Order: sequence, then C-alpha cells, then structure tokens
Amino acid sequence: MKPPRCMATMIGSLPLTDPAAAVKLVLEHLDEAPIWPELSSRSFREEMVPAHVEGLPGLRLDLEARKVWIDTEDPGLADEMAAFYERVMAAEESGDLSAFRVGPSHASALPVAIRVFEEGGRIFPCVKTHCSGPVSMQLSLTDASDRPLYYNEAYQDVLVRQLSLRGRWLIRQVRPFGEAVIAFLDEPSLAAFGSSAYLGVLREEVVERLGAAVAALKTEGAVVGVHVCGNSDWPMILDTGADILNYDAYEYGESMLMYADRLAPHFERGGMLAWGIVPTSIAVRTETAASLEERFFALVDDLAGRGIDSQLILDQSLITPACGLGPMRPEDARRAMALLRDLSRAVQAKVR
Repeated sequence: MKPPRCMATMIGSLPLTDPAAAVKLVLEHLDEAPIWPELSSRSFREEMVPAHVEGLPGLRLDLEARKVWIDTEDPGLADEMAAFYERVMAAEESGDLSAFRVGPSHASALPVAIRVFEEGGRIFPCVKTHCSGPVSMQLSLTDASDRPLYYNEAYQDVLVRQLSLRGRWLIRQVRPFGEAVIAFLDEPSLAAFGSSAYLGVLREEVVERLGAAVAALKTEGAVVGVHVCGNSDWPMILDTGADILNYDAYEYGESMLMYADRLAPHFERGGMLAWGIVPTSIAVRTETAASLEERFFALVDDLAGRGIDSQLILDQSLITPACGLGPMRPEDARRAMALLRDLSRAVQAKVR
C-alpha cells in the first residue's frame, strides 16, 4: 500500500436505514478510501455482534427482544460444533469461503456498495472493509447464563475462526475496486482492557486471539488495522502484528504520546496511525474543519517532539471519525462526514 498521506476513511456504521442513500453518502465524502457502511439503525441483525453470528453453532437470535446468545447447554451443540469445523476445514482447504459469507440481512448495504462500485468503474487508491474483532466478540457474545464466551474454552476458537474467515470473505468482495484493501478489526472492548470489569482478560490471550485474526486477514493481501474507540494498551495491539492503529484522537489524543518508543519503529517499517480526530458526539455541531486541523497538527507536533520525524508521521497517517457514526443523529452524522472530507483535504494540501 502506498503511504496514505492523511487520506480519509471511516470506521463502519451510519445512522441511516436506506442502503442506497448510505452508499451515496459514503461516496460523496470518501473519494480515496470508501467503505461499505453498516446500518445498525435498520435492523438488530446489523449491529456489531449480530452482524457476524450467521452459522455459529448453538446460535439463538431473538429479534423481538434484540438479544443474541449461544446455547452452550443444547444437547445438539456437539454435532453443530463438528459441522462448523467441517465447514472451516473445507473452506481452508478449497479456498472457497462462501460458507462464511455475510448475508444481506446482516449487511444490507454491502451488495449495494458492490453494485455501485462496479457500475462506477473506478479503482480507488484504497477500499476499506471491517469486521468485529475476536476479543470484543468473545466478551460481548454470551451463553444462556450471560457469561461471556471469552471464558468458554470450547468456544473461544470458534469465534476466532468465524471472524477470520468472514473477514477474509469480505476482503475478497471489495478487492476488485481498490489498488489496496484496508481491513479493520473493531475491538471496542479493548478500551476497557486492564479495568476491573476485565481483570480476567490477559494480555497474552488478547495478543494470541487478535493476532490470529490479523494474520488470517493478511493472507488475503490486506493491510490490517485494529480500531479501539478510546485508549488502550497500544503496545499490546502492536504485538498482534496490526499494520494500522485507529484510536479516538479527539477525546484521547495525548494518550498515544506515551507510546512514541513503539510508534517510531512501527512507522519506519510502514505501519500507520489512523487518527479518529472527527468527534462522534454533539461536539461535531460546534467543531469546524479549521479547529480540527489545528487540533490534529498540534498532536502531530507533540508526537514528533518525542523523536519521530513529522513528515513520516504525516505520510503514514489516515484521518477518521473517532468511532462509528451509527449512534449519532443522521444530521450530525452528515456533518461529521463533511468535516472528515474537508479536514482531510485541508491537511493533504499542506503535506503533499
């Protein structure tokens, strides 16, 4: 992948229900690294966890109660697990990943985006796709007793395999439309890593499980990023082999400075930092492209002051919203998209 030089992309979700309108909004604002948008407002199935549960053994999905879980006490679970691993082995041996596809009821805008990309006939510098990360999925998806599957030894690998294969399938869908493909694994739960809520979540386990998914996506030739909407143990995430770190630079901008000693070799070997500098809160109503540009360059200068060449930082940076736009009001999300586009163009005009 060529150095992104502060191109704009986004995390994944939009607060719209019309897939065509959502894809149109993306393409109006992201002309270098578009995405296919998730529409969690359209259906519970399109929320972060339900979006990736199709085909899981023991799956229980209650749309009316807006609840999804795994019935680990079902007498038929062993047979379902065996069938799942048969699909995994068949996919890995044949290269046919269709058994792990994301259906249109769980990603309504994906087929629309593919059709629009095809009709447009353009090859973008990048196309970005995204999938839930395995650690957040393990911590969010529970058994019938509401115990996170992170702690279920028999099921941990199931979710790593599921998300790795689905992520690879998604990469293949967008690959024809970009000179490069960026694939994000979204790990919001890692913003709470080390807190009392996750004392049983061990660093080596996170590196192993997330690292397995990162490695799997890299087999498809994608540049792999990890998104955490907050602060986290970023050296831990670097140890997974991630190419891009994406964090909430609007609320936690200075938190990345303490890791300058790890970021320097990360940048030097071609790694990237995606600055979530466009707010996804009501602050979007008062911020301007100029105010965000000032905030962005101040953070870059602070990081450069820790011994990293500022031009290298700018060459190896992307600009994103702080998180997904799905929870926002539609009018606020549209303003965030406009700020994202205008900020990227303003920064690029100064660094190119």
